[in-house]
Amino acid sequence: MFREKIHHLIAWKTKPNRKPLLVNGARQVGKSWLIRHFGNTNFTGKLVEINLEKSKNLHRIFRPNFDLKRIVFELNLALNTSIVLGEDLLFIDEIQACPEALGSLRYFYEEMPQLHLIVAGSLLDFEFRNQPFPVGRVEIMNLYPMTFLEFLKARSKSNLVQLLEMPFENVPQNVEHYFEEDFMLYLIVGGMPECVKYFIENNDLLGVKNIQNDLLYSYEQDFRKYQPTINSDCLLDILESATKFVGNQIIYTKLSQRFSSPTIKKGVDVLKTARLLYGIHNVSVSGLPLTVSGKQFKLFFLDVGLLLRKSNLDYQNLYIKRELSVAFQGMLSEQFVAQQLIAQTEQKTYYWARTESGASSEIDFVISNDAKILPIEVKSGKSGSLKSLHYLLDKNPTIERAIVFSHAKRGKLNTIEFIPIYWAGTIL
Repeated sequence: MFREKIHHLIAWKTKPNRKPLLVNGARQVGKSWLIRHFGNTNFTGKLVEINLEKSKNLHRIFRPNFDLKRIVFELNLALNTSIVLGEDLLFIDEIQACPEALGSLRYFYEEMPQLHLIVAGSLLDFEFRNQPFPVGRVEIMNLYPMTFLEFLKARSKSNLVQLLEMPFENVPQNVEHYFEEDFMLYLIVGGMPECVKYFIENNDLLGVKNIQNDLLYSYEQDFRKYQPTINSDCLLDILESATKFVGNQIIYTKLSQRFSSPTIKKGVDVLKTARLLYGIHNVSVSGLPLTVSGKQFKLFFLDVGLLLRKSNLDYQNLYIKRELSVAFQGMLSEQFVAQQLIAQTEQKTYYWARTESGASSEIDFVISNDAKILPIEVKSGKSGSLKSLHYLLDKNPTIERAIVFSHAKRGKLNTIEFIPIYWAGTIL
């Protein structure tokens, strides 16, 4: 399956000032597969892989000191190999299992720059709470679930891919309906690579549902790892409640009735750190850079397919019957757009809402694009009120462009562009 981040990896390989690369992301988003694929197809030498969660006997190599020549020498002995600098790729997976290996990263850039080194792991943000991050000595690449474009590429929908990748002004009129079936399937299957791979090979949504159940169960089992930092029951409450509030401004006390607001806040921070939830904040649109305004925030799920599954809605309601409440259709549409934007903007996604007492104006997303403020609205149907967007544009005449993603046909009204929702991941 093609992942857009392969371009990032290829560019990293040839950088003259290359640093060790740290690949971060939630569990099961495809980090290990992507790095193996990259290592096996882009190096004249070999891929040397170690997994520090499985091979705990290798931890002792990193413990005595950070003498890199000794570390590489002992890895060669333990693995019965010879790592050739400049030709081979050393891939250290699940590096969070060995704090000393994490600590060694800060020295590779300066002392062994010839070595192509990629490390990956889950819960890395959580682990770096307990030790200094090697600022300036590593490069970071974030990996997210597969985007809608990657989903189409995996399904070999080359004609649809071509439409999404061409400049939008060159896209023929009236092609939106060709995306409807794949869009519905993406909402159900989501972008978790295991789910996408299974669906492509078996064309079986029930099997996808079972995989999603297993993924959610494994995430919830991970909650034990966060104790005593946070009670795992609190995390379960938050994850369960978050399905009801995706895309809505929220306060902590709505996420659990059993725990205090400070405890819930800590739980939300943990789930954001684990990348199971993404938080976006209200910003001022008075100018760039965008600055957070007030304490309001919204939560989005790691993946739209997991959100649908966690909500206990059967795929038949969405795909066969096309029967979902208007509220949940709106929630799925916002989750879809958020997921595509976060993958593009590396989480630098916000929203806007008036903070005055009694005010209700709100814009779903606000981002900085081409050094300009870009408001984005999402409509689940083919029509809807745009009072908040008109208010925002009237009060902020310096904003030159706004986008409305919906299932309506494309068009333009003054500074507002109406774009089919399918282009949310590529229009920027």
